[in-house]
Amino acid sequence: RASSSRLRRHWQGLCHDIGHRTAGSRGEQRAADYIEAQLRRLRLEHVHQETFEFPNWSSSRCRLTVAPGGRGRGARPRSIRTVRAGVYSSATPPRGVRGPLAYLETGREVDFTQPLKGRIGLIVGGLAIADDRLRALIVASGLKAMLMVDTRAPFDWALTAGAAPHWVDGLHVPMAGLSFNDAIGLVEQMPLRAHLTLDARSFPATSQNVMGEIVGRTHPDEVILVSGHHDCVEENVGADDNGSGVLYMLELARIFSARRPPRTIRFISYGTEERLSIGAYLHMRGLSRREQRRIVLCVNPDSISSAVGCDQVRITGTEPLARLVERTWGRRNHPVRITRAIHPYSDHFPFNIVGVPSISLGRTVLASGGCWQLHSVHDNTDHVSAAVLARTIDTSADLIDRIANARALPFPRSIAPGLKREVDAAGRQIYRHPWSPGDFDYDR
Repeated sequence: RASSSRLRRHWQGLCHDIGHRTAGSRGEQRAADYIEAQLRRLRLEHVHQETFEFPNWSSSRCRLTVAPGGRGRGARPRSIRTVRAGVYSSATPPRGVRGPLAYLETGREVDFTQPLKGRIGLIVGGLAIADDRLRALIVASGLKAMLMVDTRAPFDWALTAGAAPHWVDGLHVPMAGLSFNDAIGLVEQMPLRAHLTLDARSFPATSQNVMGEIVGRTHPDEVILVSGHHDCVEENVGADDNGSGVLYMLELARIFSARRPPRTIRFISYGTEERLSIGAYLHMRGLSRREQRRIVLCVNPDSISSAVGCDQVRITGTEPLARLVERTWGRRNHPVRITRAIHPYSDHFPFNIVGVPSISLGRTVLASGGCWQLHSVHDNTDHVSAAVLARTIDTSADLIDRIANARALPFPRSIAPGLKREVDAAGRQIYRHPWSPGDFDYDR
């Protein structure tokens, strides 16, 4: 069984002793070292770190002020405190950019038919720039800058949204995010003039994946991959996102280290997940086709320990796998919402691209499918539950034990055709598969 006291000690180590773990940082490396030490203590085999280079980004200043743009011109500008630089944003000139604020709603083509040249746009949708069509509209519009609102957590505090390096290809427009409540206020007070000042730079950096495995006794070439990610976004310590996933992985490694089942169980903690699973994607790309085919299932938890929430499991596979999950959770009277769906925004998805089925675990509370503390300062150890996490670990251990010890694999190593078409589309559109860090334009 999972140990709540051990989980709390791991949270102490990751979130208090180490703390912030943004991609490419010293904290991320310290977290990787901590995880490696834990796997070695459990005497797993083939324990090592796999380093990789990726396009990193940082911002030292982001300031937004607004002032009335109609009859009230001349009033003192006021500062919007929840503004945060968008990851991979271009910088503004030293004195910033100024212009009338233009409300673009959700970024449909009709929203771009208004005069936009020289203006600063406001759009509802934190991941909007993942859309090639929208990015082309922004480039052609003549906008000086973009303000974006992450609707996944509609509150009055600041959020730091993740992003992918290839989402900004050809997009040299400064971007910033602000809270949902501040965005409502700006739209209601229009016309306004905005002034955005943003310092930012892109540069090559190094991150790491950490792994070890329990080699199967009789079916070592059939691999169950259990993963998490040890990086977090700016401004928080990632207790839930995804300290909880790392703890899940470490505790399952402890539980199974004394068993050595017939099939291999591989444990990986990825770096740089918050830049669209770069660590997992590059790890997948680095495997030969034979090595990829050895992986029969990915089990990936991401943000599963919030005290307030509802457990969710997404199955990207076939009906036999989905029914096995339903029976396992049902047998333990574990409340859960189980769906047959794809989920491109976590570390199992790169393996879906090459045909590996997956079980993606989360814990949501909002209608948007998000966690209330998502990517904010509230993602700390005050708002996680060892009991909630331990329950999910124990149910998952039951499932993995059944799969690892089955005489024959109890589901096909495949993804249902309808889901596979969705995976292929998301792989092309969201991941730009095949993508390489060498494609990134550092001079942008």
